[in-house]
Amino acid sequence: MTKRKHYLIDKRYQLRTTFSIIGTVIIITTIILGVITASVVNNSIRLNENNLKIDNIYKIESSIFIFLSSLTGPVQDQSLKKAIQESMEKHDNNMNTLGHIISTNQDIITYNKILLITILIIIILEAAALYLILIRKTHRVSGPMYVISGFMRDIIEGKEPHFRPLRNGDEMQDFYELFRHMVFTIREREKKGS
Repeated sequence: MTKRKHYLIDKRYQLRTTFSIIGTVIIITTIILGVITASVVNNSIRLNENNLKIDNIYKIESSIFIFLSSLTGPVQDQSLKKAIQESMEKHDNNMNTLGHIISTNQDIITYNKILLITILIIIILEAAALYLILIRKTHRVSGPMYVISGFMRDIIEGKEPHFRPLRNGDEMQDFYELFRHMVFTIREREKKGS
């Protein structure tokens, strides 16, 4: 017996079932992805706005310290000199912190974009895998129905059906056995009635 390689036996049933399930999954996933995307876009906009504000603060504070340091010239008062030096160190730390915050915000924005693209790719791969799994699963139902339909055509045409076992893993094994039993029972009745 040759092995069947056609997975689409009952195209209408198999594709309708497959696409209705995939469609449901895609709709739910699209809603979830839409909410995530809206959140990422909103957060990215807010982070960019914060970065602009921080950059503005950075520029203003730097300008102030550059201006103040140019006014003082050589400072004679030691306490003022010490205060200016401490302020300059704090200013440098503040500038480094602001630069780090801007950089971190940009990293978060980039990470969010990568995350969205990754989720989208996973969804596409999931849909493809789901398609293959569902076609294969529906094939396990369509195959036995195809075989049983062939036996029914034989009976309608007055031919003797030649039963064979279904493949391992096929669905509807119990129904197939019940159908075979029905055909044998009808044959027996016909033999007794003749």
